[in-house]
Amino acid sequence: MNGDSLVTYVARSELRSAVLRAVERDARSTAALRDDLDVSRSGVYKTLDELADSGLVRQSDGWELTARGRLVADELARQRTVDDLLDDEFWEAHDVSVLPRRFRQRLAGAGEWELYRNPARNPQYLERWAVELFREANWLRVGAQVYYPRFAQMVDELADRGVLDAQVIVDDRLVDEAIERYADGDAPSCIDERVADLPFSFTVTADLVALSLPTRDGVSDLDAVLVGSGDGAVELGRDIHDHYWDRAVPVEDYLATV
Repeated sequence: MNGDSLVTYVARSELRSAVLRAVERDARSTAALRDDLDVSRSGVYKTLDELADSGLVRQSDGWELTARGRLVADELARQRTVDDLLDDEFWEAHDVSVLPRRFRQRLAGAGEWELYRNPARNPQYLERWAVELFREANWLRVGAQVYYPRFAQMVDELADRGVLDAQVIVDDRLVDEAIERYADGDAPSCIDERVADLPFSFTVTADLVALSLPTRDGVSDLDAVLVGSGDGAVELGRDIHDHYWDRAVPVEDYLATV
């Protein structure tokens, strides 16, 4: 392996990677691997010998992964997910460093991600999208750097009807710019609201998490939202919310200091 790690050793060869993925799905005979991968008999034998010598596969009723091979296959799958996630110009223009490292490290393995864009650069486009996407939620966790009137009204209406459990973190600059709106204290009682210094915006429901990362110059981007779905993405979103919730203060406490 010339000093390579096992992961690098497998990744450097398309055939080693393909054989490992094929065996990962279910045990395969040498003949089945040769037919499925459409490679020469000698190529399959050589690759299986390499993987077996590295302790990644073994032969029982067919070729199967060892425990070591399973871990390597998992890491290669994670790397493919990272590659897919990064294959977008979004990452050239946005600052992901605002997301604490332990959360960044979980992005790729946290589920399926896609970008929701604002093609017309219409200021109301993503607000309308958010209202439609989240109006069926029965619980909501929000970190807001930007005030969207229609979205805030929807949250209030759902909470008033008793169909929503909401925890909302408002960026302190947003409160400073509109003290009177928060000083009124007329938010529904079932909405728990706090204030913190937020470096980005997010929304979490039982089904998805939406992250709005700033551009590289620190400006809130209203034209692109990274949306993750699945249990892993929701768990990541809840952990992000908890991180900032624990550092936030109740609105009334914050107002008493300004």
